[in-house]
Amino acid sequence: MIESVNKCPECGRNKLFVNREKGEIICKLCGYVIEDALMDFGKDRVLDSEDMEKKSRSGAPFDPRVANNLITEVGNHVDLSRLPKKTQLMMRRIRKKNRWTSSALEQNLNNGLGQLKIISGYLNIPDRVEKEAARLYRMAAEKGITRARSTEKLIAACVYVAAKMQDMPKTLNEVAEATKLDKHVIAKTYKLLLRKLDMKLMPTSPIDFVGRFASELGLGPDVQTKTVKMIEKIQKMGLNSGKNPTSLAAVSLYITSLLNKTKVTQTKIAKVSGITETTLRNRCKEMLDALNIKKKELKNKR
Repeated sequence: MIESVNKCPECGRNKLFVNREKGEIICKLCGYVIEDALMDFGKDRVLDSEDMEKKSRSGAPFDPRVANNLITEVGNHVDLSRLPKKTQLMMRRIRKKNRWTSSALEQNLNNGLGQLKIISGYLNIPDRVEKEAARLYRMAAEKGITRARSTEKLIAACVYVAAKMQDMPKTLNEVAEATKLDKHVIAKTYKLLLRKLDMKLMPTSPIDFVGRFASELGLGPDVQTKTVKMIEKIQKMGLNSGKNPTSLAAVSLYITSLLNKTKVTQTKIAKVSGITETTLRNRCKEMLDALNIKKKELKNKR
């Protein structure tokens, strides 16, 4: 393309400037832009992440959170305002018809991913979890799982699964609070999603909740370390079978805190972990009996 352009069609001179970064050929004398979409067929030379950002010509990476990464809409409101009024009206009609003819899948993704953004902000989950949840919802939509099913329920299930996959699990109570849905409904939809997508996840370990619960309760690293060791002992003894991992993490933190002479109330632990104080007391009694820890030891440690 560069070789085929020898002179400026406006002034007829041959003093041309090639801007390879913007892909333009400009006349130096009159400033006429001869070509504004010049294509470079040379190789990409990427040395590191900085060079990749500066030199790569492949465009922005695919983001599953964007419903349509290949947007066909041309121009924005500023561009349209510069056109004659008749052309503006025509372009508005064209853009409106383009929105009407957008696929059902694209509309579904726009709706679902918009809700995902709101829930992600409420739960304060990182980008990697949000992207994973968007990827799962996109897969579900492409396989037709979203048909005749509630978008809110599927988005809640995707967030719950994505958090598990990224080792940042959220409890059903937390997701239920963010989505205003019943936790039993989310659990049912979560199992349906795994079955339809043919996915298998390892059960959540109580250890995954220790760091977050301890941080919210203001407990030190020594308590966290001892709690993890207690949970590992409980798992080796098989006492975690059929038990809720969040309740086991809460009970282990409570017992360890008492043994470590750290004051923490049952009310605070129950609130942070999302379980009732009754459940906490019942599980605490079971674990104390199984681990052969006497109540006198806890009282002496206070």
